[in-house]
Amino acid sequence: MTAFRGSWCLLALLLSGCGGGSGGSEPTQVSASVNAGMDQEVTEKTDVTLNATGSPAGGTFNWQVVSGATVSEFPITDQQASFVAPDVKANVDLLIQVDYVAPDGSLASDQVMVSVKSNNQLPLVNITQTAPETLPATYQDTITLSGEGSSDPDENGQIVAYQWQQLSGPNTIQPSSLNNATLSFIHPLLDTAQTSVWKLTVTDDEGGQASNQFPVGLLANTPVVVANAGSDQQVQAFDTVTLDGSKSDTVSGQKQCSWRQIPATTTVSLSAPNDCVTSFIAPDKNVLSKAEFELTVTDSQNRTATDNVVVDIEKKPLGKLNDSGQLACYDNNTAIACNSDSFSGQDALRGRDYFATQVAKEGRGNAGFDFTKLNQFADELPDDATDFACIRDNVSGLIWEVKEASAGTLPNTSTRNAQNSYTWALSVDGTFAEGSVQSTANTSCPQDNHCGIQALIDEVNNPATGEQSYCGGNNWRLPTYMELLGLLDFSYANSAVIDQSLFPNLPASALLGHRYYWTTQSSLDGTGTALRRAYVIDMDTGNDFAVEKSSKAFVRLVRNP
Repeated sequence: MTAFRGSWCLLALLLSGCGGGSGGSEPTQVSASVNAGMDQEVTEKTDVTLNATGSPAGGTFNWQVVSGATVSEFPITDQQASFVAPDVKANVDLLIQVDYVAPDGSLASDQVMVSVKSNNQLPLVNITQTAPETLPATYQDTITLSGEGSSDPDENGQIVAYQWQQLSGPNTIQPSSLNNATLSFIHPLLDTAQTSVWKLTVTDDEGGQASNQFPVGLLANTPVVVANAGSDQQVQAFDTVTLDGSKSDTVSGQKQCSWRQIPATTTVSLSAPNDCVTSFIAPDKNVLSKAEFELTVTDSQNRTATDNVVVDIEKKPLGKLNDSGQLACYDNNTAIACNSDSFSGQDALRGRDYFATQVAKEGRGNAGFDFTKLNQFADELPDDATDFACIRDNVSGLIWEVKEASAGTLPNTSTRNAQNSYTWALSVDGTFAEGSVQSTANTSCPQDNHCGIQALIDEVNNPATGEQSYCGGNNWRLPTYMELLGLLDFSYANSAVIDQSLFPNLPASALLGHRYYWTTQSSLDGTGTALRRAYVIDMDTGNDFAVEKSSKAFVRLVRNP
């Protein structure tokens, strides 16, 4: 009893009081009182009984929990309140109040404190080995220990934390995690059998802890040094190839690595041949199509093991088109270092030219270009030959006409003279393409039928004219836009944008006021329905223009091999 424990005294005073000097008696006023009993200390989940005493007798009682925890039996309307102390995770004080209503309707209340003490049962630790399926475990097997079978015997308890600890065994073991329900590690490389003992401590939701131990038998292995050079690789020319021997193993975990290339016609340069991880740049497939390497691993006792890895090298898919020849980088005004972040992504940093120093060329050429000189019979000539009739582009495979030097006065010039110019006129199976213009014969060219492009093509492809299958073929034609564009080398931007050591005898610009060369590409520019324009490429600037097909421009023939 707490707040109303003085109510019995108040009742006694009221019963003994007498009133008035007249000596007459008056009715006695009696107030209700109640006593909830003494405070109690109990253990969780035990039976508790509270008895209240109310006066005057004959009234009603009502018990309720004011604070502390929820008790399912309340409210209780009997004089005696019986209930089970709640299941608690920590000590709890229940403040319980009883209200008494006397027969005359007056009310009295009292409170009692029931202190409920938690009684935590410690968790039960259970460890099992769940992997590998086949026992005993051997080198490189994944060993898994599980504490998931551990439990909390408390009715509403649970395990909230796991902690693993290795008590004995090899110090080279690297577990996956130490605070999960399961623990995994790889069977280490051992030269003698050992036992690894693991301790698991579990904690329940009331802070209770318990531990257990589990021994794992580990077997010795032969050999005691394992070299692992990694899987065979397939790469492309110019790729950076990484050789990784870091997964090699020794008993102590300490190792030294040494790489060497198995004898080959071409030796690559390893960045760090005495490190477990090294690299090299794959050479052009034309130089080397396969490289094999041997890794030697040595432990602290000078025991060794070897392993090999093979690297297959594929050709870099740089395509059948030439790059621009541009090797320098620029800002808005001048040349700059190509690693500038302010002007990134420049042409010099990508494409065939970027790999120019690594590409194995069949012939010669600036940057990524690769040309071979040919004689009039299409036989290959040395790169330093000064007398050659054609050029083979080793990138695209196309064979290009080399013009004869300007000589004579038009129209008294040779068939393939550099200064000959033509209007755009092309035929297929004897029918001229739309917009073709056949200018007058023997004017800007020496051909007798007309000075359209087709006249030159027909004459060069006709053995009867004396060309005798010029440079090995009679399939010469006008190049497409992209084919002619592939000859432009912008590293020669201060002169004609073509390598004149390979394509000599350019005509004088003053002859036509330009050095435009025809392509097969017609243009929709202009008026009317006829395709009156075709594209030319300016060999002085590299620009393209759509010009009237009746205009005069120069021609460089090409053929497929």
